[in-house]
Amino acid sequence: MPKLIPELRSMILQAARRHLLEDENHDITMRQLALDCGTAVGTVYNYFPSKEVLISEAMMSDWTACISRMQAGVENALQPLEGMQAIVDALHSFDGRYQPIWKNYAGTSSSVESLWTRHEALIRAIAEPVKTVLVRFGCLFDPNLPEVLSELVLMAARTEDGFARIAPVLERILR
Repeated sequence: MPKLIPELRSMILQAARRHLLEDENHDITMRQLALDCGTAVGTVYNYFPSKEVLISEAMMSDWTACISRMQAGVENALQPLEGMQAIVDALHSFDGRYQPIWKNYAGTSSSVESLWTRHEALIRAIAEPVKTVLVRFGCLFDPNLPEVLSELVLMAARTEDGFARIAPVLERILR
């Protein structure tokens, strides 16, 4: 069994994030990361079994911060629409940061089922702050509403004017 060094794992993640966010082509290779960290390629694979796993973990700290921004925005909202906008704004910021990377890796997933599994996990994560808004402002009239609105919020987060496009629909639902 290979010896794992926690500091090296952190170094690999930092190098991966740097390449993903700062390099013009938003790409990384395991060989490049090994070189950056002064280790062998096989050692990188001891920590991360695939490039997809590595990229996911490199994004995780920003995703955690995004969830925190959503929750803070929901808690500080004075009305339900303001809470929903905080969720969209946090998602839009995260999406904007990683959009070039997702475009670069489009079509690399092993299966459509894998994509649906990730989508469902994303919707469940977004549904938590959405549900908080609905409960806080007495708008939860259907148990499926948080997930339905999460799909709408996710769509809105993809464009700069997305919230403005869904706000009239949200106003009707959140009355």
